[in-house]
Amino acid sequence: MHENKIGKVSIEEVEKIIEKEGKKGWCLAKKTILDHKECAPQFREALNYLTLIPDFFRPAMVSLCCKAVGGDPDITIPTGASFVLLSKAVGIHDDIIDDVKRRGKHITFYGKFGRDLALVFSDVLFFKGFTLLRKNLEIGVSPSTANEILKTINNVWCYEQSCSEFMEIKSKGRWNVSLKKCLNKIRMRASELETITRAGGILGGGSEKEIESLGSYGRLIGTASILRDELIDMLEFDVLKHRIRNESLPLPLIYATRNSEVCPKILSILRKKILTIDDLEKITEMTKKAGGLDFVIEQIEDVTSEAISYINAFNIDQLIRMALSINVDQKELGI
Repeated sequence: MHENKIGKVSIEEVEKIIEKEGKKGWCLAKKTILDHKECAPQFREALNYLTLIPDFFRPAMVSLCCKAVGGDPDITIPTGASFVLLSKAVGIHDDIIDDVKRRGKHITFYGKFGRDLALVFSDVLFFKGFTLLRKNLEIGVSPSTANEILKTINNVWCYEQSCSEFMEIKSKGRWNVSLKKCLNKIRMRASELETITRAGGILGGGSEKEIESLGSYGRLIGTASILRDELIDMLEFDVLKHRIRNESLPLPLIYATRNSEVCPKILSILRKKILTIDDLEKITEMTKKAGGLDFVIEQIEDVTSEAISYINAFNIDQLIRMALSINVDQKELGI
């Protein structure tokens, strides 16, 4: 119903919504990162590097979910900024674990400054992120509401993020990971976005039912976003090669290994010491023929549709547009 009403949603349109809603939160996060007195030049350089890529998304999601239940979005600024810092800290840890030194044209913090400094600055971000939450009390958020947000971070994000990372480490270099376990790991990684959308509902004074609905929505669009990344990783050969050698296999490829005809051919390539572009092209083509890409695309569509069902009662089209923008345009991806 909403898809027909809204029509096709472009990434550019959603990016504008995200920047508008998340700008204040990002500005506070940036100010907090750079607010470090009397530090050495390299320390200052590292802090500046952390702010090169703005994160409007997390503050925007807290703001929109607060609006959805009738709250004032300005009350969400410290929490949204805190989520930016905590997420950046977790991201640095992920890059160290997976040895990711570059994402597209951008050199990761770990890639630029090395493992030791990356660990130090992830600690800085964690400290600043949790300390920033105290600003909630300064702007009038009640102690009980502030405590509820901390409980959500602990009970939802902290536990499931750790479990998903543990599962990721255990699946490195393994080619026989079950599809069910892989999907469960992806769902657990989406605990971050459930935490964020729940926090928005809590700050907006939503009812228990409303907060539950927003939490389910967050979990689902978080899952859909990760599924989309799994698909794109199959199509970018540098990333695919890195995942084969240093991380877990992308979901479409795991799906393809379930095909008894294709699996031996894929494994014969994966066992090679050196993977060429031709090898990676063959893997992608076999994965496509085995239905791996279609499987993930269908998963994304099902998950985004379910996400929208949880927010039908809220009069806020921006959240629906967020979900619809995750769906895959196969022509744009060249599939």
